[in-house]
Amino acid sequence: MLKKLNTLLSGVPMTVIGGVFLFLSFVLPKVGINLPIDPAWVSIIISGIPLLYLAIWRVIHNPGISKISSALLIVIAMFAAIAIKDLFAAGEVAFIMAIGAILEDMTTNRAKKGLKKLISLAPTQGRKIENEKEKMSR
Repeated sequence: MLKKLNTLLSGVPMTVIGGVFLFLSFVLPKVGINLPIDPAWVSIIISGIPLLYLAIWRVIHNPGISKISSALLIVIAMFAAIAIKDLFAAGEVAFIMAIGAILEDMTTNRAKKGLKKLISLAPTQGRKIENEKEKMSR
C-alpha cells in the first residue's frame, strides 16, 4: 500500500499540484488572505511522503554508511523547518527534490532510448577473411 501511495505522489501531476499549493502559500498572505491551514501542508505531504518513504527504505535496506542518503538529509531538513514553523521552507525543500526526481527520471529515460537506438545500429553480420577468402559470420 505504501509503495502504491509513493508511486501516486511522486508523479508529475501530483508534483504540479504540490507546486500550486506552495505558490498559494507564498502569495495568499501577501495579498492579505489568511487561511486557517497553510496550503504549504499539501506540498509537504505530496512531495514529502515519497522522500520519507525513500529515506526509511534506505535506512532499513542499505548497509553501513550508505544508510545516509540525500533523501534522509532532506527529510531531516523538512522536519526541522516544520519544527520552527516555517512550513513554506519545508514544502519548498520537498517540492524542489520532487522536481529533481522528475528531471532525473526524464533524463534516464532519454538516455535509455538513445542507447536502444545506438544498439539497434549494430550490424548483425560481419565479414571475416580467412585464407584470402571472405566469409560472412554472425
